Amino acid sequence: MMSGRMNGGTKLRLAAMARTLLAGTAVWAGLCVPGGFVTGNAGALAQGLSEAGMQGGSGAGLTGIPTSAARAGNGTADSVYAFDPAAAGMRKAGQGASLLAALGGEPAPFDINAARSQPQMVEPAPGAAPAPAAAPAAHEAAPPAVGAGAPAPGAATPGAAQPATATPATATGVSATEPGAPSAVAARIGELITDQLPRFAARANEQQALAAFYAERQYQPLFTAGTAWSPLGTAVQQQFAASWQDGLQPTDYEVPALAAHPSDADLAAAELKLASTLMLYARQVQSGRFDPKRISANIDPSPTVPDPIVVLSEVAGAADARAVLAGYAPQYDEYRLLKAQLASTQGERRGAPPPHVPAGPTLRPGDDDPRVPALRARLGVPGAPTDTYYSPELVDAVRAFQASAGERADGAVGPVTLAALNEAGEDRTADIIANMERWRWLPHAVAPAYVIVNIPEYMVRIVVDEQTIHETRVIVGKPENQTPVMTENMQYTVFNPSWNVPPGIMRNEMLPKLRSDPYALARQGIDVVRNGRTVDPGTVDWSRGSQGYSFRQPPGERNALGNMKFMFPNKHSVYLHDTPNRSLFARDQRALSHGCVRVHEPMKFAEVLFSLGLPGDGWNQQRISKLIGGKEKYLNLKQRFPVHLVYFTTYVDGDGRLVSRPDLYGTNAATKAILGIGGAAQVADRGNAPRRR
Repeated sequence: MMSGRMNGGTKLRLAAMARTLLAGTAVWAGLCVPGGFVTGNAGALAQGLSEAGMQGGSGAGLTGIPTSAARAGNGTADSVYAFDPAAAGMRKAGQGASLLAALGGEPAPFDINAARSQPQMVEPAPGAAPAPAAAPAAHEAAPPAVGAGAPAPGAATPGAAQPATATPATATGVSATEPGAPSAVAARIGELITDQLPRFAARANEQQALAAFYAERQYQPLFTAGTAWSPLGTAVQQQFAASWQDGLQPTDYEVPALAAHPSDADLAAAELKLASTLMLYARQVQSGRFDPKRISANIDPSPTVPDPIVVLSEVAGAADARAVLAGYAPQYDEYRLLKAQLASTQGERRGAPPPHVPAGPTLRPGDDDPRVPALRARLGVPGAPTDTYYSPELVDAVRAFQASAGERADGAVGPVTLAALNEAGEDRTADIIANMERWRWLPHAVAPAYVIVNIPEYMVRIVVDEQTIHETRVIVGKPENQTPVMTENMQYTVFNPSWNVPPGIMRNEMLPKLRSDPYALARQGIDVVRNGRTVDPGTVDWSRGSQGYSFRQPPGERNALGNMKFMFPNKHSVYLHDTPNRSLFARDQRALSHGCVRVHEPMKFAEVLFSLGLPGDGWNQQRISKLIGGKEKYLNLKQRFPVHLVYFTTYVDGDGRLVSRPDLYGTNAATKAILGIGGAAQVADRGNAPRRR
């Protein structure tokens, strides 16, 4: 159901639906009917066609949409219209309810692949008169006319036969003989979109974006001009070639070169290939190359996946396409600092990351070997990806490398040279790239204020306008009780909190203690509760388990949460909190908790937090201290802001130094493995379904 005005993407999609009808496939509301379509809301379609530049139903060669529905946008549910390809119009075919019932109920969501699988309508033979449109049945009312009882100009009149001179519809929705008809390349683009769309885009939303975008352009090419790439197409490919600067692999975005004299079909295929690669690039540089949940269920990221039709539209209308594409990369300052470090460690000539050269027999000048492309890429020597000849140019590059490494410069790549080649800068470069990848797991829009906890660094920071205004030490989860990677909004603070022991801790840690000593928890100030009442733990047979019981630690100095906890509700039930064991913050390695994040000097942290969340309310440490003691108290924030729990093992510190931290949970190693850094095959996601471990 649509109401009000629609955005450009909606207009493009509705325009594409109309032109798809003209191409011979009827699609609407997810129910694809050969020769027709079923609308769940005829008025909504009429409104969309009008706003997409097709007034009422006539501008698109469509009839049967009531003017009142076009104005109101609500129409009559389950109206059924049929499409007459010769007349390029619609006619009322029957009551929607009966046809829907016959077809099995309500329509499913729109599926372009399902639409493409429907039988195509046959165009009339050249010179043949099209079949007349069927008149409405006696019990049906013809659709109301546009305006004051008169048909719209150019609209088919229901019940009247169409002239024998009607032009057959083409795949582009425009007669090839009409003035201003699309070019031959445009016609080929329309055919490819109609018949071979999955060839160019694997994801359904990207298929729909291609279809809608080019339909809106009347299938005119954007990235090619004549028999060559357009300036825009060239600029986009230059950005692809520079993708190594963002830690991406330029070979993932290669577009086949145009032949000297390409055919119309070649140009159309190149156009769509570049457009689909553009969508892939924007998606991967902004939201990442694989589903992070493949690493762990504790990784629950919030990436912002760009709308593919917006990507195409923004690039098409840009004065500087490369600047637009650069804007899809993460905009956090820390990401930019890593990007600068990548450039300094890798150099302008080299890809990112340099591929691993596999082991094998000694490679000698003149050999033909499948490892040659990897060797060439590692040394930055240009050549075709399929060229396996160990050429003189590559031999010279190997000799230069051997000389710089203090080896005998004979050009033969044996085990020693191979090991030196693969080790040269790879670990450092790979770590930078893996950490840049994880910056894509955050929301793309940088919030004006946010809290960020870097798990491997054991630090929390409060950031305003990309400037750290407060930082302090934290304690994070042990490897067996990992702090999750996630983003949620800070909402409130609880003073003097009770601790309700999580089921996992109850089962794995407390129950064994109770079996050996029923009063072990009582000595820690933890109550055993059943049906809301505290029970004597010595009266319970703990050998039978803890079902029906809960464990609760009331507020107090011994409470595991300390005096306060900072809440950003999430499915992992983790939060930031105080702790009675404050001496642990003196340790360098602070992976000691069950998953929650313990904050050093929480009073100062709360003061800064409240200055942002409760601006102007005068919350200082003295006022906050008055809330400590007694019963639980809640303080809701007026202004909410994100809390990012992140995992960065490599980062640039305040002095501009590249710092590496231990990979506590193995997340960095897993990231590198999935990206294919260090010799593993690259398996980054390109299709619809994420693969999970």
